[in-house]
Amino acid sequence: MKENAPMNPPHFLPYSVAMITPFTHEDAVDEAGIRRMVDYYTEHQVPALLVSGSTGEQHSLTVDERIRLYRAVKTAAPALPLYAGVASIRTRDAVRLAKEAEEAGCAAIMLGFPPYVRPNQQEGAQYVQAVCAATSLPVMLYNNPLRTGFTLEPDTLIRLAEECPRITALKEAGSPDHVTLTKKRLAPGFQVLSGSDLTIAHSFDKGYDGLTSVAGNLFPLEMGRIIGLLREGRQGEARELLAELQPRLTLGGRIGWVRVIRHCFAALGLIGANCREPLTPLTAEEQAELAGAEMLG
Repeated sequence: MKENAPMNPPHFLPYSVAMITPFTHEDAVDEAGIRRMVDYYTEHQVPALLVSGSTGEQHSLTVDERIRLYRAVKTAAPALPLYAGVASIRTRDAVRLAKEAEEAGCAAIMLGFPPYVRPNQQEGAQYVQAVCAATSLPVMLYNNPLRTGFTLEPDTLIRLAEECPRITALKEAGSPDHVTLTKKRLAPGFQVLSGSDLTIAHSFDKGYDGLTSVAGNLFPLEMGRIIGLLREGRQGEARELLAELQPRLTLGGRIGWVRVIRHCFAALGLIGANCREPLTPLTAEEQAELAGAEMLG
C-alpha cells in the first residue's frame, strides 16, 4: 500500500481487556460467571473485550466451548465491542470459529498462529488467507513467537495486508523493531497493538497504537488512564502511573496472570475459584503475596 493512502477509521479500540474464561465445578464454561464479569467490566469502564485469547485459555477450550463463549459474552454485553480469538492448530477449526464469531455478533477477530506445529511463512499465510476468506469482520493478526514457535515476518505481514483488506491490525508480541518498518509500508490506518502492560510506554515510543490489556482485569481504570495519557502524548504522566503499578504488575506476571485474575475475581464473588488443569489454584504463600501487595486495591 502507498504511504499516502487515505486513513481508515480504526477497527480496534486503543484499549481493550483480555478476559479470562470462568469455569464451573464441573469444568464447563460458567455463563453465570460471565454475566457477573461483564457487569464488573462495564462498571469499571472497560471499552472492549478480547474473548478467547491467551488469557482466556483458548487452547484449553474445545471449538464448541469457544462458540458458546462468544455467544454468552455477546448476550451479556450486547453493546460492548468484542474481539474474538479464533486461533487454532487446524485451519478448518479457525475458519469455523471466525464464521461463528461473526454469527454471534462479535465486532472483529484476532487471529493468532497455530501453536507447536511451527508452519513456514507460506503455510502461515495460507492459514490467514483461509480465515480471511471466511469472514467479513476486521482481522487483527497476532504474532507471538514465544507462545507459538512461529514468527510472522514483516514481508509476509505486508503481503497479507495488501492482499486481504480486512487485515487492519497486528498485535505484535515479537520484535518491536519490526513495527516501524511495518507502519511505513502499510496504510496510515493500520494499527499495531501490544499485549504487554509493563512495557506499554516503551511500545508507544516504538509506534504502537494501543493495548489489549491483561492487567486491566484488575486495574481497568488505571490501565485505561495510562493508555489515554500515552495517546495524548503525556508520556511523563503515563510513566509515573505505570511506575506506581509496576510492583503489582510484576508480581502478577511472576505468579501467572490467569491464576491471579481467577483468584481475585473469585474473592470478589464474580466467579468460582475453579481452574482448568494443568493450571492450579494459588498456594497459601501466593495468596499471602497478593494480599500484601493489595492486588484488589
